[in-house]
Formats: sequence, structure tokens, C-alpha cells
Amino acid sequence: MYIDKIKFERTGGFAGIRLAAEVDMDDIPEDQKREIIRLIDETDFDELPKKLSGKMPMPDEFVYSITVNSRGKEHAVLAGESSLPNNLQPLIEVLERIAKIQMRKQD
Repeated sequence: MYIDKIKFERTGGFAGIRLAAEVDMDDIPEDQKREIIRLIDETDFDELPKKLSGKMPMPDEFVYSITVNSRGKEHAVLAGESSLPNNLQPLIEVLERIAKIQMRKQD
């Protein structure tokens, strides 16, 4: 799978602190790029619905938005913490790490 860019955002939570990143795949190390592509493939990301719901939303839960741009096509997924599939969690963790690094660089 070829990916140009990923946009990630985590909102909500008790403190309501927003965490966001825009990941240009050409700007990250090759090993990290391979890991992200593997995780996206493992989740069948393109097959996920635009909005994941199911369980009852929890107060103060995190809400995640992931948008993958691939060769001019875009697929976005929005999911609350309570409706997040287990196989999406490793991707969320990698994107959160990248977002924290990007935010520190901006300060």
C-alpha cells in the first residue's frame, strides 16, 4: 500500500486537550513508515466505516480521527475510545507518539 499523508487528531478526555499530527510519509524514517503501513494494512483501514460506533459513549472519552491520503484518494475514520476496535489501537499509539513529538517541536 502506498500512503502520501496521514492526519491524526485526538480530542476529548477529562482535560479536553487536543493532540494532532499531520504525517507526511516522505518525511519520516523508513522503519517508521513500514510500521505505519503494516498497521494500516492489518486493520483493513480502507474497509472501516467513516464513523465507528457501537458501545455506549462514555463521558470524557477520547475521540480519534484518522485520515489517510493515498494516491489522491482519502479515507477518514472517526471513533470514540469505547468503539475503537482492538486492532486499531497499535496504530493509534504510533500516531500519538508522532503527534507528541511534533507538538514538542512547535513549542
